[in-house]
Amino acid sequence: MKAIIVPGVTDLNKGDQALVWESYRLIEDTKMFNQIFILDSGDTYKEKTLLCNQSKKKGFPMLNHILPHPRRGRHQNEEHVVESRIKLLSQIGYAIYDFLSSFLLLSVCNHYSLVKFFFSRKTSSTVKQFKEVDAVFVKGGGFIHTYGEKTAPYLMWYFLFYVRLAQRLGKKVIFLPNSYGPFDGFTVKKQLRSVLKKIDIIYAREHVSAEKLGNLLDRDIDVEMDLGFFLQNKVTKDINEILHKYQLSSDDNIVGVTVRPWRFPGTENPFDLYKNYIDSMVDLIKYITGKGYKVVLCNQSLGPNAHEDDRNAIKDVLSKTKNLNVVWLNENLDCVTLKAVYSNFDFFIGTRFHSIIFSLTSLVPSMAIAYGGNKANGIMKDFGLDDYVLSIDQLNFQALKITFDNLVAQSDEIKHKLELAQVHIYNSRKRIIDHIQKLWKN
Repeated sequence: MKAIIVPGVTDLNKGDQALVWESYRLIEDTKMFNQIFILDSGDTYKEKTLLCNQSKKKGFPMLNHILPHPRRGRHQNEEHVVESRIKLLSQIGYAIYDFLSSFLLLSVCNHYSLVKFFFSRKTSSTVKQFKEVDAVFVKGGGFIHTYGEKTAPYLMWYFLFYVRLAQRLGKKVIFLPNSYGPFDGFTVKKQLRSVLKKIDIIYAREHVSAEKLGNLLDRDIDVEMDLGFFLQNKVTKDINEILHKYQLSSDDNIVGVTVRPWRFPGTENPFDLYKNYIDSMVDLIKYITGKGYKVVLCNQSLGPNAHEDDRNAIKDVLSKTKNLNVVWLNENLDCVTLKAVYSNFDFFIGTRFHSIIFSLTSLVPSMAIAYGGNKANGIMKDFGLDDYVLSIDQLNFQALKITFDNLVAQSDEIKHKLELAQVHIYNSRKRIIDHIQKLWKN
């Protein structure tokens, strides 16, 4: 049998990269599919290279994606908090065109001669592959959410497009563990009900999302681990070289940190909230280094757009602190290597949640800065670590300081919890594989 993993791979975001790579490995381990494809990403040659090269080097078979991003590969690096009105208007224009085009494609997708007549050779070739596969797998993650933006109707259309295409072609669809919600915005809930109620298998990656989505769809949603937890611990030959390059040794007490740009969607004062977030993190870093730790700022995501490029937020932090014990590990490492680097840290403070997942599965006590839906709160709660989560829009130094001090004080207990969780991670992956196999047996 054949399968396709959607949406496209994004090698610059190491969490998303891990989700795609682990989706592939999980599907492979069902022993049911002899061909598995992943969609590429990027709307310019440069963007495609950045977003796909690490996966191509790993040998993953790729298909051309169909629905472009409204930015069309044009990203303004200085607009990582709020996008300009001109850029927003151009994106709206592209989104209207893309909606009409993708709506037409869904209308004719069962008639391949019409697909070839109306659409490009690349699009037609990908549709042909969709027609020939047996299943479409939606990679794990947390992209099914909107905050009531004016663009919310198209955002949800964009997020669900490949699922709609698979359903129109009569393919089985498996939603691997995701976070869901909030569902604010015109038509959003209606779209979700119409598409997700017909899914063959759907998982949430934590109980908060399972409840939210279950209430919306009026059905029980199974909860399994985020696929990032399944990323294997592999010590690569590059690790010691990387640590040596940044003058990090086993004698150092190291706290890893990820920060990210965030636009605080749905709020009226995003600049103020972003400044408070950065200032609070700077104050915490000064406190930590004052206690004798080295702080290592890490690139968990490098794009493709300014909002997803952690280097922008890291520069904002470094502009406010000059300290020899603050190190920027400025590399474009793949997810496996990055996780191996994190395993050398003593503690971790992560805004990027997959940096927390990489750390937790390396038995590194970690605290999370929650943003963007239910993922951080839900997953940390499921691990019994909900005391170590703070909300990005209510951040302050005092709360960060208390949480970090508690993290250090309770580190042995936390490590014990993480050790016990390893068997749950193994069992979760096995249950997903068994469930997929039973779908065809039944």
